[in-house]
Amino acid sequence: MKKKSRVPPPGTVCEDTGDAAGSTGKKSVDQLIRELNDPDPLTRSAAAGMLGQLKAEKAISPLMKALKDSHVWVRHGAAWALGEIRSPHAAYALRDALNDPDDTTRTKAAEALGKIQGT
Repeated sequence: MKKKSRVPPPGTVCEDTGDAAGSTGKKSVDQLIRELNDPDPLTRSAAAGMLGQLKAEKAISPLMKALKDSHVWVRHGAAWALGEIRSPHAAYALRDALNDPDDTTRTKAAEALGKIQGT
């Protein structure tokens, strides 16, 4: 039997529960923001995905900081989440992320900028 990955990509929803990726129940935006600083990169990535699904404007600044995270999954999730929130305030940080060494992070940042500019 094939073992499933612990955390699906940001923005996916669990088919069984309808919860966002990495969710273990309802969490407050404040709790998810705190989880962006968790030592576990999977927790940080899942928190970013949930904040994007919630379109949590309160999380824009912490997500912009997460674009500089040491783990690529967190940067992917932060860029995706900022695109879902669609705040022009995140555009500068997303433009900086276009220079990320990881190509997926650059792609997600470009997609997020497209969403923001199309708003």
